[in-house]
Amino acid sequence: MGAITRGAFAVVVLSAVLSSLFVAWYGPARATETGATAVGQTYARTRVVVRKAAAAPAQAAPAQAAVAPVQVAPAQAAPAQPASFVQDAPARAAAPAPVPEVTVTVTVTPSPSPSPSRIRVGYVSQRGAYGATSTVRDLESSGLAGRLTHVLYAFANIDPESLTCLSGVTRPLAPDPGDPDQGDGAGDAWADYQRGFTAAESLDGVADPPDAPLAGNFNQLKKLKARHPGLKALISIGGWTYSKYFSDVARTAATRQRFVKSCLDTYVRGDLPGAGGRGGPGSAAGVFDGIDIDWEWPGGGGHLGNHAGADDRRNLTALLAEFRAQLDALGEATGRRYLLTVYLPADADRIDAWFELEKMVGLVDFVNVQREGRHAVREGAILR
Repeated sequence: MGAITRGAFAVVVLSAVLSSLFVAWYGPARATETGATAVGQTYARTRVVVRKAAAAPAQAAPAQAAVAPVQVAPAQAAPAQPASFVQDAPARAAAPAPVPEVTVTVTVTPSPSPSPSRIRVGYVSQRGAYGATSTVRDLESSGLAGRLTHVLYAFANIDPESLTCLSGVTRPLAPDPGDPDQGDGAGDAWADYQRGFTAAESLDGVADPPDAPLAGNFNQLKKLKARHPGLKALISIGGWTYSKYFSDVARTAATRQRFVKSCLDTYVRGDLPGAGGRGGPGSAAGVFDGIDIDWEWPGGGGHLGNHAGADDRRNLTALLAEFRAQLDALGEATGRRYLLTVYLPADADRIDAWFELEKMVGLVDFVNVQREGRHAVREGAILR
């Protein structure tokens, strides 16, 4: 090999050695700066300083929106305050290469809380306290509670004498469904708030203390709402058996005002009648977030013996307007928004004849629509 050839060969070898040394130093630094992972390479220990920029403020969520956790990929997660951490990588077999320090700024912006795309309503029957139907605990154990936006407690009755919301009474229905007076004076304060649930029966495994002012289904609803803060509970008044006196309470401004006040006092303010060591002023405060009106049906056609009048259509709208006015006035005093809903038949002809739908939807938060002609509990469809 001539002198020129040997010289050229030496230059090539020297260039290859210098290139290898440059790759050994520059490769890890490049991988650290971009966050890339080079497969099949070994890197020296690299120190990375991460500074987290101030996070953008989260947008205010709607009143019924569920707050979704912000998930950040591990490669981009940052501490809450500016901090340093050390990332270890396998040492290179050869002598350690120079260790560069790279500063990376990571900005984490929380996602806005999503709003619910659909209202989901479930019913809890008063008789659930006896195990005859689903209980509040069943809603939780079945996983349904986590899917609901609202739960309706069915049903509250109307006092046939005072024409107010009936409460504090434990009296069964007449056994004959064809009895026109089947629901007169019927109620179940024992199931509502007097019955002490055992630890095995209770939603959270904690028994109702014997001296607690609130027990029964109402206390179970309160526990359910504590587990699901976005869940709203409403007391449903009427139903198939307890709608007999709606026409009477809706007939005049005076009867409407008295009836509405009594319902808010009992179920929204929570002033339950004292009975069996339970109840008292404010004992059920916080259980219910509003009122559901289930009049079956204005103009007649409901349970045998129901009262009906020619002005039921107009009077129902006036009754809802009175509920809306008193709920809003209470809300101004407490800083809360109280809900009002109404139950409608699926029969379009009946809706046209006996419901002022366009006026009603401006008063209520949403409408429950009867499903497939049934009046049974838990068969409601929802119309927003």
